Amino acid sequence: MKQHPLTRMWQLGLGLLAAATLAACQTAPTAHYQVTDMRTPAVKPGGSEESFWRERVVYPFDTQYATVRDDRGVAYEIAYMDEYRGDDPEDAPVLILVHGKGSNAGSFALLMRDALEAGLRVIAFDIPHYGKSIPGNLDRRTFDRTLQDTREAVQRLLVEELGVTRATHMGHSMGGQWSLGYALHWPDQVERLILVAPSGLEEYPRVLQLPTGEMPWMDPAYKRDLTTWEEVWAPLGRLEQERAMTEQAVRDFYYFRRTDPETGETRRADVGFFLNDSIDAQFLTETRVGMIDGHPEEYEAWIYAFIRDIYTMGIELNREDPDSLVKRLDELEMPVAILFGEEDPLIPTTVVTGNQDVRWDLVRPAWEKLSERGPRPTVKFYQGAAHFPHVDVPDAFNADIIRYTLTGRLHPPTENPARYQEPAPEIPDDLKAFLESDREAVLAGDIDAVMEHYHPDYLDDGRDFRAQREFLRQILPMLQDYRVEITGLEMDGNRAVIQGAVVTNFGAQRLPRGAMMIQEDGHWYWYGNQR
Repeated sequence: MKQHPLTRMWQLGLGLLAAATLAACQTAPTAHYQVTDMRTPAVKPGGSEESFWRERVVYPFDTQYATVRDDRGVAYEIAYMDEYRGDDPEDAPVLILVHGKGSNAGSFALLMRDALEAGLRVIAFDIPHYGKSIPGNLDRRTFDRTLQDTREAVQRLLVEELGVTRATHMGHSMGGQWSLGYALHWPDQVERLILVAPSGLEEYPRVLQLPTGEMPWMDPAYKRDLTTWEEVWAPLGRLEQERAMTEQAVRDFYYFRRTDPETGETRRADVGFFLNDSIDAQFLTETRVGMIDGHPEEYEAWIYAFIRDIYTMGIELNREDPDSLVKRLDELEMPVAILFGEEDPLIPTTVVTGNQDVRWDLVRPAWEKLSERGPRPTVKFYQGAAHFPHVDVPDAFNADIIRYTLTGRLHPPTENPARYQEPAPEIPDDLKAFLESDREAVLAGDIDAVMEHYHPDYLDDGRDFRAQREFLRQILPMLQDYRVEITGLEMDGNRAVIQGAVVTNFGAQRLPRGAMMIQEDGHWYWYGNQR
């Protein structure tokens, strides 16, 4: 019998109503529990003889410890928080939080509180040689561990000790790469994957070009040889730089500040961690500052891991490796969310990868590969957030993490990377001619001709015309390649505010925020950012 059109409309209306009702039920969790026992994460006063992390650092919830081994049989003591406020933890959705390089589990206080109130079971652990996992792993024989070694140990903690065989994993920064590798190795144990400002979406050259020659900085051949690693990385001086950090330098960097050593004047810097303040931002700052005068062995272990993990991340992302994590993204079948702060200054790592635009160079290729086998990833950028969106905009971020863990959805607006367009601004012909003239002067090594392209009032992050001339005079003989790639251009009267990078034979360096060129008497000049 032919169905009456009104009947079909009625059935369609019921279907739409049912779908809307289901969507509404998925919008927010029904459970709500009171969390009254969360402590404010903090650092207590004390001396250098007692354990800094065990005795002086207060995490938001009770810390537990377990000794587990990697596949080599090396044992690690891992500190973790395992919290739940409902009636039956066996049936609760599980959210696992993985911190980034240099960070720790205690910095997830606000997210843990909100997730617990929503009825989630939350597990946050310290990767060996970070946070409260430092004191139990001071034996130097553990220092050669790779990220995969720590994944193997944590997997045993989660499955064998805590009975967690399936969960949503959220990793931030290096923790995003850590979680990505975990999902590739144990896909059946990852229900959903949340990558927050993650490393792991771009590849690195195995050999770095330096003025002194080639440096095999990401060669995995010496991953178990700490002596060779230290010798190869010595020209970069990164261990010494981190050991020399002062309290003022830490506080400035963490909050996008720069203090003039001569005048004491503080101004905005282009790079940093936190745009906004919170208990999590304060906690991360105070732990980094407190370590300086804290237990010396614990501090050295943290510094060593903080610098060496640049290497342990890089050897999983070799351009020359056919099995790098980036090339294996299409193996994942679980839902994936990719979240970034709109003002992230740390990703992409332009100086060694050449990548300049996080959406075009990282997110879109990852989105395409992840879509090959699994569902299309959900992508979101947070306004007013930098590299730590869970710290800068905790309310909006936490609501998204809870919703995604429960429903696989984020609150709008989200983005469709298929609609991204390659950054390619229209550059006026006279500006193109200026860039080419500048390039020719640099490659000719003629310092006088180069400085004709700089305005006498040039100022860029404290470096004036005279200082820029001296800087260029020193590096010109080393430059075999040089060009300026502009990816963003905004005209402001006779000034052009530009985005992009300076590309040389040593790699690429992003232009400072607010970099400008100025036009006078029909000629363009480099003008700096006037800071």
